[in-house]
Amino acid sequence: MTELQINDNGWLDELFVWANRNEISHSLFPRNKEQLLSVTELSLMGCQLTEIPESIGCLHQLTLLNLNKNQLTKIPSSIGKLSGLNHLYLMGNQLTEIPESIGELSELSELLLGRNKLSKLPKSIAQLSQLTVLSLWQNQFKIIPKSIADLTQLTELHLGWNQLTEIPAFIGDFTQLIELSLGCNELIEIPEFIGNLSQLNELSLWQNKLTELPESIGQLRQLSHLMLSGNQLTQLPYSLANLTRLQVFNLADNIIKTLPAELSNLQDIVEF
Repeated sequence: MTELQINDNGWLDELFVWANRNEISHSLFPRNKEQLLSVTELSLMGCQLTEIPESIGCLHQLTLLNLNKNQLTKIPSSIGKLSGLNHLYLMGNQLTEIPESIGELSELSELLLGRNKLSKLPKSIAQLSQLTVLSLWQNQFKIIPKSIADLTQLTELHLGWNQLTEIPAFIGDFTQLIELSLGCNELIEIPEFIGNLSQLNELSLWQNKLTELPESIGQLRQLSHLMLSGNQLTQLPYSLANLTRLQVFNLADNIIKTLPAELSNLQDIVEF
C-alpha cells in the first residue's frame, strides 16, 4: 500500500484496469474517482473473479463488500484498511485462509465464509467484538476454532457441513445466540452446557451421530425450531416437554420407537 499512496492515481489505475479486465460493469464499479470513493456498498457477486487487488483497501467508505460466488483463492491483506466495513460476504469461493488483517475490521457485524476450503481462522478474528453473525458452513473444519471463543455477542453461528466431532465448552458462553447450526457433522454427543443458550430460537443438529440428548435441552424455552433428523436417537429426554414454543420438530430417520407422553403438551408444533 505504501507505493500506491505515494502515487495518488496509482491505486485508482490499478482498480480501473482490474475492473476492465474482469468486465465489471460501470454501474457496479464506477470508473470515476469521486463516484468510486463515495460508494458505501460494493456487490461483485458471481463476477468470476480470481483475484482482488490490494488497492481495494483504498475504498474507505465501504460498509458492505459482497464477493460471494467467485473463484477467489485469497483475500488481500489490505482488507483490514476498510475500517468502516459492517458486512463482509465471501461465500462460495475457494479460500483456504483468511488474512490476519481481518482483525482490524472493528465495526464488522456480519462475516459470511461458507462454502470455501477453510480449516482454520486467524487468531485476530477474536478482535471482532461487534460481530453478531458468523457463517462457516460447508468448509473443512474438524474442530471449532478457539479463536472465536471471545465472540460472545454472536446471535447466529453457522457450522453445518463440516467435519466436527465435538462442541467445545466455550460455546456455552455464547448466551446471545438465537440460531446455532451444526447439521451434517460427526457429533456424537451434545454437552449439558447447551442449556446455557437460553435465547436460542433455532437449533440444527440433523445428520450427526447422536444417540441421546441432554436433559438440559429443556432449558431452551425460546426454541421454535429443533432439527434432529438423520441421527441415531433411541429416546428423547422428558425435559423436551418444556419447549412450549416449539413449532418445527424434525425427528425423521432416527430409531425412536416411542415418544414421551409429556410431549403431548407441545401444542404449537406445525411441522413434525
